[in-house]
Amino acid sequence: MTTLDAPADGFSPVATGAPGRLALVAEARALAELAAFKRVRAELIRELPHWPTRSVLVLPGFMSSDLATAPLRGCLSAVGHKVSGWGRGRNFGLRPGVFEALEARFLERVAEAGRPVALIGWSLGGLYAVELARRYPQVTQQVITLGSPVSGQLTANNVWQLYERLAGHAIDAPPIDWQPGALPDMNFTAIAAAGDGVVHPEAAHARPGPLVENLVVPGCHTGLGWNPHAIRIIADRLARR
Repeated sequence: MTTLDAPADGFSPVATGAPGRLALVAEARALAELAAFKRVRAELIRELPHWPTRSVLVLPGFMSSDLATAPLRGCLSAVGHKVSGWGRGRNFGLRPGVFEALEARFLERVAEAGRPVALIGWSLGGLYAVELARRYPQVTQQVITLGSPVSGQLTANNVWQLYERLAGHAIDAPPIDWQPGALPDMNFTAIAAAGDGVVHPEAAHARPGPLVENLVVPGCHTGLGWNPHAIRIIADRLARR
């Protein structure tokens, strides 16, 4: 596998490969997890903290859209958070102009909110969230990632070759200047799925640090956007001061 250069602080994650084929096939259980989520949604919302409220921007994973993050966004909205999706259709990677448009949307949300905005990113969307927060730390409230390769190991997954074909660039040569594996200096929560068949769970954890929290929830990668365990963690972290 290929690991990008380690961040300047010297952190070098343990190399891992992509999840196995059986784990990838098991991602089909995301549909059953969605059905289970719908059954417990009302009870879940009653359990979540309803204060304080935050302004939140949720970014979808590779080849997904705001439709995939709707269950998560709906739960957060139901408890009072001001939640927005990324509004750009399907996420086909860092094609020219994509990140610049995302920056503009993020700054618009900050201006509308009049306060820092929390960033939540699923898979590839988590890498976008990290880079936004690194560039705009003063207006980012916190970052939460779901199954994102925040370790910097961008090939410890089963989709990087497809990403290169669709995005039109090598996985380690995007059309923006960024540092995979480097983190913003703020509260950072990286949530990995124990049964992730897309991104290796170890690759979805960030380098250790006083503001970094690495957590594991049961379930698969494709179901993280409606995983009740993940949603409880997200709501709890948003409620913390």
